[in-house]
Amino acid sequence: MSGGPVLCAFDASEPSLLAAYAAADLAEQLQSELELVYVVDHDDLPALPPHGAGIDPYVRDALPQIQEQIAEDAACAHLRAALSALPEGNVTGSVLTGLPAHSICQRAVDTGAALVVCGTAARHGLQRLLHASVAGSLATDAPCPVVVVPPSAALREPGPVLVGDDGSEHGDRAVRHGEALAARIGRPLQRLRVEHGSAAEALAEAARAERAYVAVVGARGRGALREQLFGSVSAELVRTGGRPVMVVGGHTGT
Repeated sequence: MSGGPVLCAFDASEPSLLAAYAAADLAEQLQSELELVYVVDHDDLPALPPHGAGIDPYVRDALPQIQEQIAEDAACAHLRAALSALPEGNVTGSVLTGLPAHSICQRAVDTGAALVVCGTAARHGLQRLLHASVAGSLATDAPCPVVVVPPSAALREPGPVLVGDDGSEHGDRAVRHGEALAARIGRPLQRLRVEHGSAAEALAEAARAERAYVAVVGARGRGALREQLFGSVSAELVRTGGRPVMVVGGHTGT
């Protein structure tokens, strides 16, 4: 795990606000900087009418740029409000433009991020939504582990870093990153190997019983995983574990 900042994908929705609080706690525990990243996707803004009676042609040509600036100004205002609500610390905010998942992954590369944190539900509005597909793309493509914070997540729990270990290559990768996180934040590491039954169910039950701070799982990060959040075990654990879930994807460094 790098010594870089914690990035939080933010869109002013309730899920992303919860993710911001989780990211703030992780950054504090890691003694890292926190950066909220709001991505405005200009291609996702509402379509403007192609023509309109009484509208000056020059004004009509300028409307797309005006609309984009309004969206970016709104994003800046949302960021300022979120930053003022977070605990004081080394916290900044950035507004980027482009495709959300790609932009955040690139920001993680540029900053050498230790973690990317995101919520799971979407909101309605002008800005790009944090759909499950965006969370899935982050989890599979980010150069660092991605912590997914479901709406039901209990934050700042006193228990261990819980790691699902299935003996595979991506399971081993999850264990390595779980060990690094546990060491950095001063928590015990608990490895869980599920031989029979549902791995997701066993991990979720253990996370609740042990009051785990975070649950860690690996993901291959390719193929059908992109279409189903980031793998069936990861997705089910996000839905039922009631804890932040750190997903270690195939592009995550050792």
